[in-house]
Amino acid sequence: MSARETNFYLWQQILATHSRYLFKVMKKINTQINKTIKPDIEIEYKFQIVDLRTLKALLSKKFTKKKLHQYQSNVIFDNPMRLMQKTDGRIRVRTKGQSGLKTLTYKKPLAPINGAKREIEHEIDFVDTTNQIEKILAAMDFVPTTSYERYQSEWQSEGVHLTIDEYPYANFLEIEGEEKKIGKIAKILNFNIKNALIQPADTLFQKWRKERGLPFKPHMKFDDYCN
Repeated sequence: MSARETNFYLWQQILATHSRYLFKVMKKINTQINKTIKPDIEIEYKFQIVDLRTLKALLSKKFTKKKLHQYQSNVIFDNPMRLMQKTDGRIRVRTKGQSGLKTLTYKKPLAPINGAKREIEHEIDFVDTTNQIEKILAAMDFVPTTSYERYQSEWQSEGVHLTIDEYPYANFLEIEGEEKKIGKIAKILNFNIKNALIQPADTLFQKWRKERGLPFKPHMKFDDYCN
């Protein structure tokens, strides 16, 4: 075996050991979160939008606009051992516009209550114009598995955040905040919380494709669609 082959083999062993260690650590962290730590829990209701233009006009009339129509690229990461899939977690890097502003997020779904989507969520915002976070994840053996693009607009009212997410295949309204306030606002906007969606948009995308006889597609891009 050549020196180059030996080094490659050694790095494979190091990464494999590192991945097994991470898997054990994540399982321990998840157990601690569920048993002893009060996590950051995101509560939101999601609805599919039928008339985008009318809803935007209604939101702008009744609520304060916080974010303009912003392009976002979202990439989901996992390692060869499928650590995130096995622990039901998700690591996502979101790039906002062309400014280099990014958000690194860890999410883990919880059982829904009264139709509300509930997730453990930890995230941090930062500026990264040279893809350092992707290099850090790659060094830890985490690589992109799926991705999606969207445009997002945001409004707020009394601590409640309302976002319109425009994807290549469909548009959704998300209302995040206290459950009682969410129900009140949903009613104002003519949405029934009983019709709220639980699954994330990229999962709904695969369902949308399956209903049309289309194969699984890991990357959702506007260039692939004519919406």
